[in-house]
Amino acid sequence: VVGVPSERIVRMGEKDNFWSSGPTGPCGPCTELYYDFKPELGPEGAYLEDDDRFIEFYNLVFMQYNRTASGELEPLEAKCVDTGMGLERMAQILQGKPNNYETDLIFPLIEKACSLAGKRYSDLDERSRQACKVIGDHTRAVVY
Repeated sequence: VVGVPSERIVRMGEKDNFWSSGPTGPCGPCTELYYDFKPELGPEGAYLEDDDRFIEFYNLVFMQYNRTASGELEPLEAKCVDTGMGLERMAQILQGKPNNYETDLIFPLIEKACSLAGKRYSDLDERSRQACKVIGDHTRAVVY
């Protein structure tokens, strides 16, 4: 219907595709949409946990049950669909960046932190880059 080849659709079990907020309460099956940064590799043997290749950018939860304390699933009277898309992840995809931190949402903060320290991000070792990513991410979180 939407033009996605069937070999690109992967059915997974309850562990990966059933959402709940805790041991009791509203819950239901879910679906996740992933972007493939290396589609030329094809679907054969693809592993969705490969962060260099795939990123989950959108999900839908079909909220239709209430899980009781005894673990039973009772149908909800008012069913709904809860959706979510990550802004940083969409920016990463659209800007073709290797991670969220190097997008125009966070990287200017990282560059400023480096500038204040008299450093250039490109010259930093991996541990220092990681520290700058934490600074950028936390700064964005407190001012957003």
